[in-house]
Amino acid sequence: LNVICLICCIPIVTIGPAVTAMHYVTLKIVKDENGYIVKNFFKSFKENFRQAFIAWLIFLLITVVFILDFKILQSMGINENKILSIVVGAIYLFSSMTAMYVFPILSRFSNSLGQTIKNAFFMSILHIFKTLIMAVIYILPFLLLPLHIMVIPVFLLVGLAGPAYFNSFIWKSIFKKYE
Repeated sequence: LNVICLICCIPIVTIGPAVTAMHYVTLKIVKDENGYIVKNFFKSFKENFRQAFIAWLIFLLITVVFILDFKILQSMGINENKILSIVVGAIYLFSSMTAMYVFPILSRFSNSLGQTIKNAFFMSILHIFKTLIMAVIYILPFLLLPLHIMVIPVFLLVGLAGPAYFNSFIWKSIFKKYE
């Protein structure tokens, strides 16, 4: 699953559909509905392509804007703009939390993209403790990556799908309330 997802992420614009499809498969595995990994991956990739593609572009644009905002604030002297820096950081934090929920929600529910983003925002806040745990699980492989050359093959095999699988147990408990 991880290898397929990484290959589908190579053209950067398809990261959203690939991550959505990966979550679709891991959620099916956790719910004991596994079936065929490759078949389910590409089924979800195709079904959710448009919404996941647009969602990915939105969050990519938001990230670029926030990076530029932080660079501008840095050049102006952060001490002088401390409050503004905190506000920008908080907005980006909520945006990241929302993005973390959007792709699993897309893989599980049928809504408009606007409704999906709205649901993702509210779910991320309503389940803040679980959101923080999942964020750590998602980020951990990327933190371990530069530590040792031997981590790279492990990352290639489970770096994205592993955390998605473990977080799918949490997603399952969250989504159960909304199904």
